[in-house]
Amino acid sequence: MQDQLDLELERIDMLPKLGLLWVEYSAYALGVNIAPRKRSSKYCRITRIGVLIVNLSIIYSLVAFIMENYMISFETYVEAVLLTFQLSVGVVKMFHFQNQVESCSHLVFSTETGRVLKLLGLFRLELPKKKELLSSVSLILLTNWMIIDRQVMFFFKIVCMPVLYYCVRPYFQYIFDCYIKDNDTCEMTLTYPAIVPYLQLGKFEFPSYVIRFFLLQSGPLWCFFAVFGFNSLFVVLTRYESGLIKVLRFLVQNSTSDILVPKDQRVKYLQCCVRLFARISSHHNQIENLFKYIILVQCSVSSILICMLLYKISTVLEVGWVWMGMIMVYFVTIALEITLYNVSAQKVESQSELLFYDWYNCSWYNESREFKFMIKMMLLFSRRTFVLSVGGFTSLSHKFLVQVFRLSANFFLLLRNMNNK
Repeated sequence: MQDQLDLELERIDMLPKLGLLWVEYSAYALGVNIAPRKRSSKYCRITRIGVLIVNLSIIYSLVAFIMENYMISFETYVEAVLLTFQLSVGVVKMFHFQNQVESCSHLVFSTETGRVLKLLGLFRLELPKKKELLSSVSLILLTNWMIIDRQVMFFFKIVCMPVLYYCVRPYFQYIFDCYIKDNDTCEMTLTYPAIVPYLQLGKFEFPSYVIRFFLLQSGPLWCFFAVFGFNSLFVVLTRYESGLIKVLRFLVQNSTSDILVPKDQRVKYLQCCVRLFARISSHHNQIENLFKYIILVQCSVSSILICMLLYKISTVLEVGWVWMGMIMVYFVTIALEITLYNVSAQKVESQSELLFYDWYNCSWYNESREFKFMIKMMLLFSRRTFVLSVGGFTSLSHKFLVQVFRLSANFFLLLRNMNNK
């Protein structure tokens, strides 16, 4: 027979989770099925091949433009360099998460169904206030999912801005050239600077201009799926982990409560808390192994992109303010991209630091010998906080975020000085 907590977790599992749903769809659009219990993986391989061919074609077109204008000035092809890096990182992410799709889908399943909390045995104990305890745990989990949805959908709106800009820019440019500026010749321009190769067969072009146009228009969409999908997945997993630690903190804080836990049940109650700590630790290690190398790639590329955007902003200030709004949105998107990693990881670390003090401050010194022994052991284990590393070199934190921005600023100054010479 299922206990009350397992039934409550099943109820929470059935609730709509908008943020996680968009994350799953974004990954699925790239051919990576992180929720196989909901949708089939039958056509994912074909999707990945198609996405790879399209992305490589766009990257080739951007590189061709860069090589064509290499000797003119850096300002001419800086936008092409930015998009090349973004698309390349998207392809790397797609392959990385596909190689780790089993671990990824297991984490998503565990997060959505509350598997870490299932079969804990806590509500099989003879506790006088089970309903109050269950409602408190449920409230923590539901509040945590609301925070996850808000954060993910906020990031969704931010990432949509540059995508919409690139998608609608050619049409507004066409209207301006043909009807406002009143040029003699007006034609639809490409979405962004690129040279798409084609064959001239008499009067016909292969692929046609229309195909080349929509090929480039799809580029920002692939960037969106990679940036939003996989970065938001990190937010979902880490925010849920911080919620689990918060649940454990609540249980530990009440482990010596005369109202919630009778004296004869406290050792068994604490054993359930220790079991939950071990599960959270295992869950944390899986997240660490899934993201630590791709975060290193993301932070390295983001540092370069921020440097180039700073350079682009400096040239726009000299030339005009026409593109300033777009560049600032692009800048905010990339900055928010790496900020989400650090803020989410810092939240987990902060909760785990507080957990250590909760073990110590639960009035354990008046309890039984076995209870004291378990508390002392948990004080040893929880002294090491749950941190998420960047490639195994350093940990994600606010300090690391400042270092990334400082490195970008140094690269920008170096680039500007080299260009001035």
